[in-house]
Amino acid sequence: MTGPVVIDVLGLRCPIPVQHTRLALRDLSAGGVIHLLGDALDTLHDIPALLDRLGLPPAEITKMDKGWLFVINKPGGDP
Repeated sequence: MTGPVVIDVLGLRCPIPVQHTRLALRDLSAGGVIHLLGDALDTLHDIPALLDRLGLPPAEITKMDKGWLFVINKPGGDP
């Protein structure tokens, strides 16, 4: 099993974090995980909205010193 895909969008503003996340999700295998590192306040709304539109489960969001960590799971992998 491989580790999570890490996307660092610290310092980047809308729409870049959403675009990077959408592209990573498209290429992510079922059961894969993305760790998105962002600090733009808009990401707190935009990333959950993107996941909702795509029918994916909500991200786990953790506050960090310089932003947030979004843990995004793409369902469908082996249990």
